[in-house]
Amino acid sequence: MKKATKAADLQEAIRILELKAAAQEKDIQQTFMTVSENLKPLNLVKSGVRSVFSGENKEDLINVILGIGSGFLGRKLLIGKMNGVVSKTLGRAIQWGMAGIVSKNADSIKEKAGLLIDRIFKKHKSPSNHQPTLPADYPKSSS
Repeated sequence: MKKATKAADLQEAIRILELKAAAQEKDIQQTFMTVSENLKPLNLVKSGVRSVFSGENKEDLINVILGIGSGFLGRKLLIGKMNGVVSKTLGRAIQWGMAGIVSKNADSIKEKAGLLIDRIFKKHKSPSNHQPTLPADYPKSSS
């Protein structure tokens, strides 16, 4: 009778494994559907745009835009209108070099530019309630 018990145990183990395999297959199908939905081009673009404009990347995005803008402006100022292949290549090299430098040092550039703007546009207040400080050896008036 032990053989009958072993056969019944074997049949029960096979049934459990088949249920487990069916559940795993269902999970794999759901995962595949989710991944294939996320890998559609439109969804990739949407998630990329969301990640670029999220709060954690705004500072980096501003630095990159500042770098690219300054590179473009620097190229236009230094090279002007480009006619030949050499001037175009030199202009692009200047543009990308300036963009890289500015984007890497954007925080210090913004800080120094802010200080410069504050210094230029700082309002000069007249000292209306200013009490002059007298030297220690200055004779005090007796009132």
